[in-house]
Amino acid sequence: MSKAQKKSLYDKAIPIAQQYMKDNFNADVVFSDYYEINDPMNSEIVLYGHMGGDESATFSIGINHKTFKVNNVGGSSKVMDRYVEPNKKNKSSTEDTKK
Repeated sequence: MSKAQKKSLYDKAIPIAQQYMKDNFNADVVFSDYYEINDPMNSEIVLYGHMGGDESATFSIGINHKTFKVNNVGGSSKVMDRYVEPNKKNKSSTEDTKK
């Protein structure tokens, strides 16, 4: 995968990850320029960041770069303790509404 292709995946994944963190953790977040692409093993891009205003509240978010669905989120307790239960959140623009 070329550097330009990797950058394109990063640019597409960032707004998806931002919306996911807002919907599921009530958090505005900042992403670093550092990321990993785990390909071809699991077609995942892993983004790293922190909550806006608190650089110690770090997290990583894995997104399938073929479907652009979030695979997983991990991070410090400052982030993970903010998780919003699915029945207590608004419908996300990242959720599949087509049935």
